Amino acid sequence: MSAVRMGQDRRLAGTVITEDGAEIVVYAHGSPEAEATVVLSHGWTMSALEWRPHIDALTRPRPGFPALRAVSYDQRGHGRSTRGQAPLDMALLGRDLDLVLRRATSPEDGPVLLVGHSMGGMAVQQLAAARPDLIGPWVSGVALFSTCVEDVGAVPFVPQDRAAQRRAHAERLVADGLLRSPGWAKAVHRLLTGPLSHPSAAPIWHALFGRGPGTDTARADAHALRAIPPLTVAEFFAALTTHDCAGRLGALGRVPTRILVGALDSYTPPAQALRLADDIPGATLHTVPKQGHDLPYERPVLVVETVHALLGDLRDRRESAPSEPRELALKTGAER
Repeated sequence: MSAVRMGQDRRLAGTVITEDGAEIVVYAHGSPEAEATVVLSHGWTMSALEWRPHIDALTRPRPGFPALRAVSYDQRGHGRSTRGQAPLDMALLGRDLDLVLRRATSPEDGPVLLVGHSMGGMAVQQLAAARPDLIGPWVSGVALFSTCVEDVGAVPFVPQDRAAQRRAHAERLVADGLLRSPGWAKAVHRLLTGPLSHPSAAPIWHALFGRGPGTDTARADAHALRAIPPLTVAEFFAALTTHDCAGRLGALGRVPTRILVGALDSYTPPAQALRLADDIPGATLHTVPKQGHDLPYERPVLVVETVHALLGDLRDRRESAPSEPRELALKTGAER
């Protein structure tokens, strides 16, 4: 595995090579001497480029808000990162994030905060479920935007919601069909990317992910999707439908965890966000009115405010708790 080069402001930081040969491209922004580091994990069909406005705001000092260091990366098969050879599932994305985290950050340099949107939020959950030893000693806070703990698009704990259950079943059938038929995958790919080059077709996207206040974000999503091969899109969609971290996120209760969801999000709906919050002791949940699944991109200031709120939570905890030596047990985990 190649280490990420450090100390270079606002440029390509390097590449992490996974055991199955995927090349995960990582970017570092801001000063390594910053008070804290924020690691940004993007969603399905997006890339690290979508975090540009958030990074610009996070790495610039403002009155009352220190400049932070930010690390972003392209999920495998997205942006400039390669697909690799391993069978794709959400646990694999959690392992990728583990590598990025341990190669591009250090808890000795200050708090490390994880921010994940949609599939990126699932990667954060998978990391917490598989490597609970990192939560607290290494990861100091977490923000999860527009994501779910299991059953994407469904509301599993509301039995009478038959429509949501039917939709979840249909999504699994669609995922299976896309993987079995390259022709069908290409047709769906064209349907989602071609018409959305014009704002009048935004309802197609909103029907899938929930209506927000604007169409510009939907068009940007479509352009990002167009850059990913159809079969890769289908494979990731199939992996998303199998995500399940229910009952495995207790470690996140050790650190400040904030969950945000758009009230109009139909892909990871508010009921799913509530289910996620119930699985994380002490997590706070905020439902944002008039927003859909693209919440962090349509409201970038909200992401920045949430990051600083996490830092405030950490300060409050430090002031109210007796001082304890920082655990270094994670060294053994870094050497595995």
